[in-house]
Amino acid sequence: MSETPRRIRIALLTSGPTLAKWAATATERMLDETSAEVVLVIEEASTGERSPVDAVRRLVELREWGPVAAGIELLADEPDAVEQVPVRDLEGLEDPEWLTCDPVTADGWKNQLPGRAVDRLAGTDVALRFGFGFLVGEALSAPTMGVLSFHHGDFREYRGQPMGFWEYVHGRETAGVTLQRITETLDGGEILAERRVDIANAPTWGAVKSRLYAASEGMLAEGIRTLRNADDEPVRLSESELGDLYTHPRGRPVLTYLRKTATGKIRQNGTPWSARLSRYH
Repeated sequence: MSETPRRIRIALLTSGPTLAKWAATATERMLDETSAEVVLVIEEASTGERSPVDAVRRLVELREWGPVAAGIELLADEPDAVEQVPVRDLEGLEDPEWLTCDPVTADGWKNQLPGRAVDRLAGTDVALRFGFGFLVGEALSAPTMGVLSFHHGDFREYRGQPMGFWEYVHGRETAGVTLQRITETLDGGEILAERRVDIANAPTWGAVKSRLYAASEGMLAEGIRTLRNADDEPVRLSESELGDLYTHPRGRPVLTYLRKTATGKIRQNGTPWSARLSRYH
């Protein structure tokens, strides 16, 4: 008689007591489809809210992208997939240990977990990162099989942020989703699962994000199966194979985004400009 495989012990790293709906669904599917169980939740204590001074400073840093980013919510361009779901409400979650902590800043913008959190991670097999920013240090090697994280882009073409924005602005027909075992190379970890997503007819950036989130939902289960199967090897890209590193747009890309969004909204609503203008004559 063959022995029943030991359950994989999972740690969730979250930025608060909730997960985005797409991340919650991905986690629930993983619990349902694999021999994994969540034994530990490490929650970031701070909410990440900025003071008024910090908010103004951030808008100055973002330049012309700041007002655009602030207006995205008014455009109703955020997909339902980012609605928040309490972690404690996840289907398949039993009674994990719960630890709340704040990361320690490294090199001005990277994050390390404090020693007590690293010690707890050492008792797990895999950590799933849904918070704590760009994580470095001992936490990455504390779980037996490492720390997994999503990048909503293809490492070979689009690294950095914002997710799906540059593919939308550049008029790409497809965009990528990558589940990686993270390293200290930004968006350059070991690839456990990948998806190509059709965005050719996506009218808005929000539509692009919705499709990327939807494609993510089955990838955690696939990644866990890859780690469990000794015959499956993660894909490791060389430095020369990694794509450009993008950040928040400035200048012409912002104008391109606004033009494409206006056109996409009209197409999405099915009302031509001529019909809209006729109301005022």
